[in-house]
Amino acid sequence: MPQDVDFIARPPQELIGDLNEQQAQAVQYRGPALLIGAGAGSGKTRVLTRRIAWILTQFGAWPSQVLAITFTNKAAAEMRERLGALIGGVADRMWVSTFHSACVRILRRDGEQIGLKSGFTIYDTADCERLIKLVCADFNIDIKRFTPRSILARISDYKNQLTDASTALAQYAPDFKPGMRHYSFGQIGDPEPVYAVVYAEYQYRLALANAVDFDDLIVRTVELLRTQPHVAEYYRHKFRYILVDEYQDTNHAQYVLVRELAGVDAHEPSDPMATEAGKSGPAWVTVVGDSDQSIYAFRGADIRNIQDFEKDFPDARTIMLEQNYRSTQTILDAANAVIAHNSARKPKKLWTALGEGDKIIGYAADTAQLEAHWIAQQILHLHEEKGLPYSDMAIMYRANAQSRSLEEGLIQAHIPYQLIGGTKFYERREVKDAIAYLQAIVNPADDINMRRILNVPKRGLGTRAESQLTLFANEHNQTFWWAIEQLEDIEGMSARTANAVRAFRELMTSLRTFAGEHDSKPSEIVAQVLEQSHMLELLRKSEDPQDESRVENLSQLQSVAAEFEQNTPDTTLAGFLETTALVADSDQLPGEGHDSGKVTLMTLHTAKGLEYPIVFLTGMEQGTFPHSRAMENMDELSEERRLAYVGITRAKRRLYLTRAAVRAQWGRQSEMMPSQFLDEIPDSLIDWKRREAGMERMRSGWRNDGFDDGFSDEFGGWDDGDSDYGAGSYGRSSYGSSGRSRTSSGSAFGSHAYGSSGTASNAAAGTGWGSAATFKSSSGQTAYGSGSYSSGRSRGSGSSTGAYGAHRSHGGSSSSRSSASRSGAVHTRHTTAKTPQSQGMPISQIAADNDLNIADFHVGDRITHDRFGLGKVVQTQDKGKNSVITVDFGSTGVKRLMLRLAPIEKL
Repeated sequence: MPQDVDFIARPPQELIGDLNEQQAQAVQYRGPALLIGAGAGSGKTRVLTRRIAWILTQFGAWPSQVLAITFTNKAAAEMRERLGALIGGVADRMWVSTFHSACVRILRRDGEQIGLKSGFTIYDTADCERLIKLVCADFNIDIKRFTPRSILARISDYKNQLTDASTALAQYAPDFKPGMRHYSFGQIGDPEPVYAVVYAEYQYRLALANAVDFDDLIVRTVELLRTQPHVAEYYRHKFRYILVDEYQDTNHAQYVLVRELAGVDAHEPSDPMATEAGKSGPAWVTVVGDSDQSIYAFRGADIRNIQDFEKDFPDARTIMLEQNYRSTQTILDAANAVIAHNSARKPKKLWTALGEGDKIIGYAADTAQLEAHWIAQQILHLHEEKGLPYSDMAIMYRANAQSRSLEEGLIQAHIPYQLIGGTKFYERREVKDAIAYLQAIVNPADDINMRRILNVPKRGLGTRAESQLTLFANEHNQTFWWAIEQLEDIEGMSARTANAVRAFRELMTSLRTFAGEHDSKPSEIVAQVLEQSHMLELLRKSEDPQDESRVENLSQLQSVAAEFEQNTPDTTLAGFLETTALVADSDQLPGEGHDSGKVTLMTLHTAKGLEYPIVFLTGMEQGTFPHSRAMENMDELSEERRLAYVGITRAKRRLYLTRAAVRAQWGRQSEMMPSQFLDEIPDSLIDWKRREAGMERMRSGWRNDGFDDGFSDEFGGWDDGDSDYGAGSYGRSSYGSSGRSRTSSGSAFGSHAYGSSGTASNAAAGTGWGSAATFKSSSGQTAYGSGSYSSGRSRGSGSSTGAYGAHRSHGGSSSSRSSASRSGAVHTRHTTAKTPQSQGMPISQIAADNDLNIADFHVGDRITHDRFGLGKVVQTQDKGKNSVITVDFGSTGVKRLMLRLAPIEKL
């Protein structure tokens, strides 16, 4: 590029001298399409920024010709900062932004050519759901059956696939026209007509309000580029080099957007700087991503975008980055072992020069509460005895529901923590109210925000007043604000209501005038809104202690606006609102040094892109992780495995894997099998501090004593339909009727009776072969009873489990009234113990060994199952006596079967 005082022209050696061979190749590659397969912790941001600098210095590009796309504002800010340090102030002239931010810039400039005025409002999820509720109310749609969230998810699916509302209507409701006030669905069987009608009406009302949702930012930009060739050519000429980070997370619409901006479908590959007959050749495209970290299918991400990159770009080259700069080799070996079980992936094996490191630490707890307690004790040990700050530690889990027991464990241990994923700043009610005022000032046609603030703060304008204004607006096919302006023409409105509406109209008119005069000072406009609306005054006068924090939040909003003014040239109120609207979830994660004295709790999806010296990966059980809904779908199971890979590779120095033998699910205690992901990690990598939970040890003891209850180390080929559970009980029938043990304060579980059923009271007593019962002691804590082999009635010795820190016994002998007794000893096994997938099964139903040999089964073999019918083998695992085969039974789903117990025949 020409000489520029703001440009630092780094010599080539400075850009690649400290890179490894693969990184240097990726930086220097000269060609139309490049896929950088960046494994976890492989330095992809460094490579991406160095490649941009290389494009400027060695390819001769101008900064304005580079478009760099990331997925979060936080990532974009980091990239801009690194580029600024690398190439100087010229970095500020480059487009380095998220997909959505880039599309907003394009639509603000050219959106009017497709009917979108430049002052459009961007609705967040809450705004969209509010609009969906209004549409559903107008068409008498039951929002309990069709929740706004589910409808919005379906609309998002349509948009991610670039299916517009007219196409959906043509297929499912061809007689509906957007803007109709009445429509009959008849007998609703198929939900698709409902989705299609709401989608069409939702888009119609968005257009009336001059508003868009997040998906529209992508969809409308694609529409603009496809329908306005001169606009497409402008951006294709402008952006000669396009770089996309986290490409594995792109959905179909984003994939099409990249191709449209690059012009790859309109031209043959050429030098990106060449032009012919006034038209530019296709831009050179670089994408960075890792198919092994594609975990957002539920948001529409399509892993095929990265898997098929070389098909989509025939001249593409792939360079794999496999050296990891984050984790120890032990952690990487575990991640490599797990992800290797996924098929249809480009082979990649992470390695590091950081050394082998500590073994992974494993722990099997009896319950989720005791899992949390053990984790809390480990954190205290690391903090108090090893001197590690709490901020070095993170606890990760598959689903938000798991956080409750973990939080309780930390609270009882007096460990400070922060929970990522709570109510976000811009979603707090008072903040949304203030922003709604600002949105309504900028865009009077924004019905959703105008209706939100009509009675905020309370000014006597309730549901009736809102309904009258809405009806008047609908009758004239106008906006809500238009109805307010025509207040005097509305019949039947009481004088008191009319006066309140008139005062609101005067307030908004005054605020809009002030905003027009101070457009470059959003912080002053925020202050004026808070003052004139009396929001701040009323909160300060409130005696509700929570209102004090609400005042602080509004103060923070004003500070955010002031910061925006300082950091943004050509500041406008609309620009400030755009920034607040585009803040993603991950942009609100704590940065380095934030809450440095706290342990961090978060879901695995939230954890992507983060790293911590110490990571606790919890809930490693079948049905928890992998999630239960993934158990019968190979694609979903593969995504769960990628999520496990992401979780494992968040750890820098030490990784803990924990599980619970019993976990509460849907209001009842469920017995959980260890996660299959634990099986996929070589046992040599894990130091099991406790391999089996208490009940599992008891079973091991019975088996080692010559009594095998049939519960295996893997899936046994049964499911919940084989369960023989009583309500509130974990009693299993064993060679007879089920034995249920009850205590004075709760029900017992795990009672195995040899013969007739036995009833116990006070203590966990049972008849015969080692009653293994858990019950609630008088203190409300869980206690475990272990049985003894006796011809008479025996009394289990339950160890009481007090508050955290109390001594706990897992096993032990039982006293017996009979002179002939044998202690029910507990033996430790040397393999990871498994419990049945189902919540229980009568031993009489467990099949005897069938003498099948794992060596006789191969992927692709066809088998028949007594219950599931015909199936095809999709995976085999040789575990000796406990070998497992995974079989796809078609409509019945995918099942993992313990070979020696499964009622199958090979065809």
